[in-house]
Amino acid sequence: MADAVPILIGYVDADRRYRFVNRAYETWFGVRREDIEGRSLLEVMGADAYERVRDHVDGALEGQSLTFEGEVPYQAAGLRHVEAKYVPDVAPDGAVLGYYVLVTDISARKRAEAELARLLVRERRRALMLDLGRQLREESEVAAIADRACAVLAAQLGAQRAGYAEVDLAGVSTQIVGEWGGEGVQPLVGPLFVLDDFGPAMSDDLRAGVQVVIDDVREDTRTRHSLDAYVALDIRAFVAVPLVKAGRLVSYLFVCQECARTWGVDEVAFVGDVAELIWAASGRARADAALRQAEETERLLIREVDHRAKNVLAVVQSLVQLTPFVDKRQYVTALSGRIGSLARSHSLLSTTRWTGAGLRALLEQELEAYSVEHESRVVLDGPPVLIRAEAAQSLGLVVHELATNASKYGALSAPGGVLEVRWTWEAGRLVIDWREGGGPTTIAPARRGFGSTLIQNAGKQLGAQVSHDWRAEGLHCRIELSRGALPHAGGGERSAAMTGAPPDGGLQDQRVLVVEDEALVAMELARVLALAGAQVVGPAGDVEEALELIESSLIDRAVLDVNLGGRMVTPVAKALAERAIPFVYLTGYQEPGLDDGPVLHKPAAPEALVSALAGRRVERV
Repeated sequence: MADAVPILIGYVDADRRYRFVNRAYETWFGVRREDIEGRSLLEVMGADAYERVRDHVDGALEGQSLTFEGEVPYQAAGLRHVEAKYVPDVAPDGAVLGYYVLVTDISARKRAEAELARLLVRERRRALMLDLGRQLREESEVAAIADRACAVLAAQLGAQRAGYAEVDLAGVSTQIVGEWGGEGVQPLVGPLFVLDDFGPAMSDDLRAGVQVVIDDVREDTRTRHSLDAYVALDIRAFVAVPLVKAGRLVSYLFVCQECARTWGVDEVAFVGDVAELIWAASGRARADAALRQAEETERLLIREVDHRAKNVLAVVQSLVQLTPFVDKRQYVTALSGRIGSLARSHSLLSTTRWTGAGLRALLEQELEAYSVEHESRVVLDGPPVLIRAEAAQSLGLVVHELATNASKYGALSAPGGVLEVRWTWEAGRLVIDWREGGGPTTIAPARRGFGSTLIQNAGKQLGAQVSHDWRAEGLHCRIELSRGALPHAGGGERSAAMTGAPPDGGLQDQRVLVVEDEALVAMELARVLALAGAQVVGPAGDVEEALELIESSLIDRAVLDVNLGGRMVTPVAKALAERAIPFVYLTGYQEPGLDDGPVLHKPAAPEALVSALAGRRVERV
């Protein structure tokens, strides 16, 4: 009967020697039972296996019935997961003569149980992923998505830290945008890190899209030469799963442990699944944000188009009603000319997306009819000037009325007549000189006509002073604009921050702090501001340097880059605001999310920068 069952059945005497074993012993150990019976446990089992069961043997020989499980490395039988029962053989007088042995090999059962447990863990994680996906759909910010996913990941794996990082276009620097860390764990969100500082071989694997699994940074060849970087962050073991899109490393998800750890295959796979989930949710959030921004832009454009259209219709309606009617021909000619002037101004503005119109271009359009046939009769001379969008329409009407009067009664009404239009800057005001000569003798009109009234009213809208000097040789009209005009770049080199040549005289004697971490951009800003009359303070390349300059220097205003080496410029803006020092942001971010100061986007036109900085001019005390 003993030989018929596939388990070990034996009897061990008080001297720890086998007295009987069944045939299963021959199968396990590959020897005849005769070679086992009479030999000691140590001789048959081997030293390692005997040490594993020694305490149980002691207990059985003391009269205890024992049942236990464990992995036992039998000599010649290999590692077996067994369930063993030791039953003592007790004589009538109470003496223990030995014990009976029943050992069942449960290795297959344990493997099945382990596989079942693994499958259950996998199913639980699959359900967890579904739930996490639903949670992430509720988040609208990438940082919030990453934070929530990292918290779930770290809890599931029992990790010290989990984080999600994005990589720059060059694949050199990385910034952690979301993370979860246990109590006392140093937060890493915000600063820029250099990938190669953590081991060039490790970072090369990430760029190649290879999952990096490190059980111990001190032992792995990819990390052991960069231990200082890991020690500083209290990282001993980690998994990093890269996300490579369109052939470029864009981000990666990592989990870390403060002690050495062997990462399971399923654990690494779970990190990869969460990484893809974060990427998908982040893409959806960015797309939603872009859609909201596009919808808002569309609403603004529609509102602006509606506003401008109504303004134009209102102006045209006023011209229709106010243009004097003498006869049909006169009325149609005068009205058509004025409406044409409006149309030409709008055409100029449309080519610059309503940022403004060049003064020379505006004059050339209004005087084109008189310049083509007699080019030498019209002379235009002056520096580049940008007329702001809100002023271009009114100034165009003024020039149109002056040109119409000149063609009817002045220099352009007779052969040999000459019109000179020259402009310059005087004490920060744009002065336009309109001089006619060589035409009929000019006398001041006895009464003011509609054209003269239109010139005066349009001039008031411009904030301009318009004066007429009716000289015998020709009209001299002087127009002084206090607003609506800016020095304008006519050409020149381009830089990463600005386009066009710099303006001059816009910030005379103002001390302007430049905060910019890109050296070439800072040099260009300093050049532009100096040519605009400013005294440049700095440039400062980081927050600390900028704060020191604010404390130690006299500053009237400032221009601030938003991101300084991975750190926001907020402390500098706050320090300036506390001192009531006006400042302008100059940034490459399309949507910087700032509302405490004017924002210009790189590359910005010099005149736009000078205008924004000079918008609230202050006098130093």
